This record gives sequence, structure tokens and C-alpha cells, in this order.
Amino acid sequence: MLCRGLLKGAVALGGAAAFVGGYSETGKRLAKGLATGSSGTAPLDHITINAHGPEYRVDAKTGDLVMNPDQQISFTMCQGCNTMCGLRIRSDKETGQVIRVAGNPYHPLSADAQIPYSTPVREALLSLTRKGESGLDHRSTACGRGNAMLSQMNSPHRVLKCLKRDGPRGSGKWKSIPFEQLVEEVVDGGDLFGEGPVEGLRAIRDLKTPVDPENPEYGPKANQLAVVHATGDGRNQFIKRFAFNCFGTRNYGHHGSYCGFAMRAGSGAVMGDFKKFAHGKPDFENTEFAIFLGSAPGNAGKPFKRSGRMVAEARTTGALNYVVVDPVLTNATSYAAHDRDRWVPIKPGTDAAFAMAMIRWIIDNERYDATFLSNAGPAGVKATGEAGWSNATHLVNVKSGKLLTGKDMGWAEEQAEDFVALDNAGLPVSHKQLATPAKLFFDGSVETANGPVAVKTSLQILADEAQRFSIAEYADLCGIKPEMIEALAQEFTSHGKRAAINNHGGMMSSNGFYTAWSVLMLNVLIGSWNWKGGVSVSGGAFPSFGCESACKTDPLGWVMSE
Repeated sequence: MLCRGLLKGAVALGGAAAFVGGYSETGKRLAKGLATGSSGTAPLDHITINAHGPEYRVDAKTGDLVMNPDQQISFTMCQGCNTMCGLRIRSDKETGQVIRVAGNPYHPLSADAQIPYSTPVREALLSLTRKGESGLDHRSTACGRGNAMLSQMNSPHRVLKCLKRDGPRGSGKWKSIPFEQLVEEVVDGGDLFGEGPVEGLRAIRDLKTPVDPENPEYGPKANQLAVVHATGDGRNQFIKRFAFNCFGTRNYGHHGSYCGFAMRAGSGAVMGDFKKFAHGKPDFENTEFAIFLGSAPGNAGKPFKRSGRMVAEARTTGALNYVVVDPVLTNATSYAAHDRDRWVPIKPGTDAAFAMAMIRWIIDNERYDATFLSNAGPAGVKATGEAGWSNATHLVNVKSGKLLTGKDMGWAEEQAEDFVALDNAGLPVSHKQLATPAKLFFDGSVETANGPVAVKTSLQILADEAQRFSIAEYADLCGIKPEMIEALAQEFTSHGKRAAINNHGGMMSSNGFYTAWSVLMLNVLIGSWNWKGGVSVSGGAFPSFGCESACKTDPLGWVMSE
């Protein structure tokens, strides 16, 4: 025992000696840094070293707010992404430099819960402190991207001059040119890069010559100018005036054109709203089961920061269980939540296959909401107490792909625009007048004013398309086991209307429209649109600035039902 103790001591002393020998220089520098700072000069503060002082403090005796006289606090919004959360920024009064980004306590996407707009600024700032020991209530945050926005102002790589390519494409060679030269070359064109003549705006702005005589719908040559804008930073209306009204091109694209448009258009198709392209969001506070496909709470989607907070609270204090279907494991999946959240890895770009597999399983196993889907129109809604109706039972002309209307049937003029559904006896009826359940599945023909026409119900067409592949084939495309898809579909349809599937980023691809449509169609099949615990059509929009009374209905006129 004694020998063993001596050996231990010798090893320990040897290790200590090695540490001192190997890190003595580091220790010296560390001690010097604490005393004089890394630059060799004394630090500004013995605790915070050279960090900027706090924006304000609370007087320990009076409890009053004492502002930092050297800093300016401003409330604004972040343009790090298109969510535009509220920010609170601090700037140095002497240099004007922004030194920190934080959350805006007045903004619902940054604070939980947000401060009413009528709250004085001093009270709002006090609510962010430990005064009153309110814990995390009203704490306001900025995400990593929001904080990174400082680099847009302070980065040494920020572009501050007009740059022109100074070498072959892809060479990465650039040179700065005067602003006047930039304007002249953009307008007049010429042999700008030593690669031959390039047309400028003056030559392109031809409002008479067609771009392609064989395709006059392409419009005049002026449409060869494409104007691309980043996001809604206040300049988009001015830029559109130039593009549309001044220059005459129709090729204007902004954030939504190349980011969320496919998802928005797919959402608009599901909701019958191609003008507003409304968002659909789960009712996180009441949802029992949610699937995130191409999105992840707290990591992606819109607004990902608030969604992340709501999901975290719901899985901790509520009934929410959820699954993230994504090629990448994100921190939306937490071991702390145990089985309340799960991760399903699928191959990139296979979201549509995953959704269609679930659609097939739901239809094959009759796990859809037949009461909701069999409502052909408003009369059926009134009879069943549903929040809305769909075109699941409406007849589609198989040859033309268009919905059958009263005009096709030769009905009276007041019913000419009505859609056609079949009652239980198989007779064609106006969708507006049919109060009893309409036929969900039909593949046959009906007699129209011009003779028999082959038709199918919309739901029959969806079923036929979903059944083109087996669950196993869909699963193979996604790179997961069929049992996993079947289990998710089983769980998704086991909560009545208190289930939801949410999508966003994974829809931004060449087939993004159809992907978004198929994903959101799952919410339609279980009838969870605008039901408590389901999906809100408006996405839970907040009232406009300065208005603290929430609207009773959302912009589309849907009413959230219990």
C-alpha cells in the first residue's frame, strides 16, 4: 500500500511538473492579460475586461432605471431573414457604431409575452431586469442571425465601392470603378469585359420589338431586363415603379420569388387563395401531435424563433408530441424531451414522396375525416358544424381536368357557376345546395348538356395518384422503412382534429408547388384546418402596430372552431 501511494505521488508530481513546464508561458500570458489586457494596456474593467458597459442598470436602493450616458438604445426590426423580428440595438454615442443586438420587448416575435405598445420605455426596460424576479417572463431575445447582422455594418469584407469583374467569369477578380462609370456602362453597354459587346439598358428598353416573334406572349424586348430585389426593406415599391412603370419589364423578382414562393403557391392552392398565399401554422398551444416536414421548430420555418419557444413550452407543460422529418438532425430534437420529440431522417428532396405515402395510407385505411370531406359546400357546413368545406366531392372532367359546373350541366343561369357533386343516390346536385353528405369516391360518367362525360371526384383523383406507388416504393425513395411511414400516419390520424403537419424550407425546389400542396393536403384529410389544436389558415397573424385588440376572424374570413 505504501509503495502504491508513493508511486501515485510520483506520478502526480511528474504530471504537475509536465503541466508547469508545458504551460508556463500560457500562464504568464494569462496573468498578464488579466492585469493589463491582451494588448498590453490596462483593461477597461476588472470584471468585464474590455467589453462594453451595460446599456443601463437598476439602482439597488431606489429601484430606478439608470441609463448609460455613453450609449443610445433604439428599437427597430431585423432584416436577417424575412420574418423581421423586433430588435433592440445599442450604439456608442461618440462613434455611432452599433455595439450589440438584442430582442425588442414590444415585439411578439422576440418577446414572450410581449410588452403592450402603450408601456413606457423605462418600464419596458425594467421588465428585462431581475427587478421583481419575474424569471423569463417578457425576456426578449435575438437569434444568431439577428446578432450576425452586426457584420453587415462592421465586416471588413463589406462592399463599399462599385465593383466590376476584372477577369474571366469565376476568376474572383474584381476592381473598383467610379459610380459615374457604373451608370454609363449599365445604360450604354459596350465591350465591357473584353469578351464582345454587351447590350445596356438603353438598347434593351425596346417596347415594340418582340423578344420572340414566334411566342408573342413573351412580350417586348424590354422584358429581357430582370430586376431582382432582396426583401421588404422599404425600397421594393420604388424598385417596382422603375421596373414596371418606367422601364417596362415584367421580370421583377423579390424575396418570395426565389425563397418561399413555391411553398406559398402550394398553400394558396390548398386554401383556394392565390392572391394572399396565406401561411398555415399549427395551433401549438393545443396541438397534440405535429409533424415538421422541411422545417424544424427553433431552427427553420417562419417565425422560427417564436415557433421554437411555443413548441418547447408545449412539449414541457402541454400535450404536444412531435416529429421532425429532415435529412439533418437539428437541435429541435432534444434528449431532454425523451420520446416527446423524434427525428426521422429522409433523403433530401423526397418530401413529396413522404407526403404521398402518408396520403395513400390514410385513404387505404379510411383514416380520413369523412364528415368534413363529404361537405360539398356551405349547406353541408351548416348541417355538420364544421369550420369549412372542401372540393373533395366535386366532380372533375377527366378529359379536360376542369371542375364540372352548372353551365356544363345545362342548369339555370343562377347555378351556372356552381360546382357539381353527387348525393347519396348518385344524382348530380349543386355544391351550394347539398346539405347531406356527398359521395367521396366516384369514377364513372354523368349526363351533361352535351352528353355523357367521364368524371371523377377530386378525392378519387388524389387516391388514384397516391396509389401509383406502394408504401414500400415511397419509403425506398425516402430512404426509410415502410413501417416508419405507416406508424407516423397511424399516429397522425389518432388525435382527431388536434394534429397538424407544418412545412416551409423543404418546399423550395423545382417541384416545390406540388410538394407543399401534398404536405398540406394531409391537414385537409384529417379536417384540422382552423380547428383548435389543428392548423390556422392565417398562420396566427398579429394585429397591426398600435392596435392591441386581436381580430375575431383571420384575413380569409375563416373562424377558428373549438
